[in-house]
Amino acid sequence: MTDQVRQIKFEYSRLETVIQGADAISSLIEQVDARDSQRVFLLASRTLHEKTGLVAEIDAALDGRLKDVFAEIPAHTPRPAVMAALDRARSCDPDLLVTLGGGSVIDAAKAVQLALQQKLESEQQLLDYAQFADGSRGSKAGDFSHFSEPSILRQIAIPTTLSGAEFSNNAGITDPVKSLKEGYRGPDLYPQVIIYDPALSCRTPQWLWLSTAIRSLDHAVEGYCSADAHSFLEGHFLHALRLFASSLPATVDDPANLAARSLSQQAVWLACCGLGQVRHGASHGIGYLLGAVCGVPHGYTSCVMLPAVLQWNSEFNGKRQQPIAEALGQPDLSAGQAVRKLVARLQLPQTLQDVGVSRQQLAKIAQLASRHPVVQRNPRTISSTEDVLQVLELAWS
Repeated sequence: MTDQVRQIKFEYSRLETVIQGADAISSLIEQVDARDSQRVFLLASRTLHEKTGLVAEIDAALDGRLKDVFAEIPAHTPRPAVMAALDRARSCDPDLLVTLGGGSVIDAAKAVQLALQQKLESEQQLLDYAQFADGSRGSKAGDFSHFSEPSILRQIAIPTTLSGAEFSNNAGITDPVKSLKEGYRGPDLYPQVIIYDPALSCRTPQWLWLSTAIRSLDHAVEGYCSADAHSFLEGHFLHALRLFASSLPATVDDPANLAARSLSQQAVWLACCGLGQVRHGASHGIGYLLGAVCGVPHGYTSCVMLPAVLQWNSEFNGKRQQPIAEALGQPDLSAGQAVRKLVARLQLPQTLQDVGVSRQQLAKIAQLASRHPVVQRNPRTISSTEDVLQVLELAWS
């Protein structure tokens, strides 16, 4: 009997450079100088803009090349805020986008890049590129033929959380009327350069730093469990878990431990290597809805949902899950138990009740989730609202 050879296709992204363990501002200036950029548009976290001097330092270092700063992107990247950022960007005709903040800011810059690249003038024209939470699509969504020319305008990302949005060419934007996410993709919506400065991360609130790490851990876990995973990705995913298992508790014990913070950033790099190439499952899909419908921070959604989804899936892929527990240093536990133990060690919320989701909201979440395209890709088939309710009950307490 001849073993079958599996065909594997891995597409390298248009991310070009990751700078790790460097000073953010000096590294940024080097990149701006290398591109001879003269009109920089900065999208920054409101907290960093208002409560630190970082933006002023960047402005001084750029010596007149910073043309505008937009710091009004709330959590979950609502579409009206993106449109406001787009209007501001148009007014200064940028030749470089720079982001300073977490996933919401990074995703907003991707949408701004898309709109400027495709010369989109209205909100409806932007929606033509959207993939909606119910699986429907705008008329131009997913059709990369509209991106016939490489974008001249690109993003340099300086992430201050561990969500991993910087490794994706998808921008998640929230429709505030329907309280649902819509996605926008393009072949070069990846940041061109990522700059990781562990010292800068000390300004990030501890709960946000740690919970967004669990978000990236979720990328690794659901990526590893995906039918699309293969040996190249599996090695990245499992080592990401090992790094998180050691670095995150070390950060709890000593928030000033820059070596631990640097390892967590490297873990994100590993965990997110398969974004856009492997199908995620119910933890991601339900998490999107918890964020959009209930306002739960994305990191918290993974803290709550990932252990429950692993437990529910274990009837289907329990053996497959065991290396996850081993990588997390808990070989005697199930994968779901190992993740929950790590979440507890980090003093993060562990249940839907902990994050303020009411029992009355479960039916709506389950109904929406049962139709969500990401939930429908879960390794164990979810075919009904009742299936989702079973998962939610596991996450309830």
